[in-house]
Amino acid sequence: MNIRFTILTFLFTQIFYCQVNIQEDNLTIEYAKTKKASQSLGMVTNVRTKSKEVVQYNIKIRVEMLDNKKRSFDANKFSLVDYQDSIRLRPIDVAYTNLTDKWHFIKLIKNKPKYKSLEKRYKPDIKDTFLDYEFEGINNLTIPICYEAYDKYKISFKNPDKECHESYFEPKDLRKRNVNLYFPMLKSAESATLYYGNTKITEINLK
Repeated sequence: MNIRFTILTFLFTQIFYCQVNIQEDNLTIEYAKTKKASQSLGMVTNVRTKSKEVVQYNIKIRVEMLDNKKRSFDANKFSLVDYQDSIRLRPIDVAYTNLTDKWHFIKLIKNKPKYKSLEKRYKPDIKDTFLDYEFEGINNLTIPICYEAYDKYKISFKNPDKECHESYFEPKDLRKRNVNLYFPMLKSAESATLYYGNTKITEINLK
């Protein structure tokens, strides 16, 4: 019985040890797990890569507002720091799901687009807060996302044009949610550290 109690105590310690209180934003973040993200159609992430040098990871967290009220949540404050390669990456997709549906944080683009279909993604009045945080000796790395883009008067579904943009996220109102963060990492990366702003959430073993 004592052995069983010790094992259960250890397991529950591992599950709950990583809740971090973010006082300035009045919320808590609890790390759940990390796994490789599927690149298949119909899966949660809607950003994919064909590169054989990059692995996309799904980091699952729990976000809860301390006052239990629905308020604006800014996913741009998340980053994954690879100290081995001295780089800091932003998520390329953020989503949350329930049993039947999934919702993605709206991706915004930094530069004014050429195509009318992408104009709704250009909102320069919304700040990219990823850039508010710096880590000594670490370089920010943003991977452009290529969007299918076509003019409303010239649509081709067979060979759609693509327009690539440095992207960030429009904040979304949440009260409490399980949130999936998707990060691209080099296959050679052995570990990384998840941050919210300058606050460390957890260290993640990728091997």
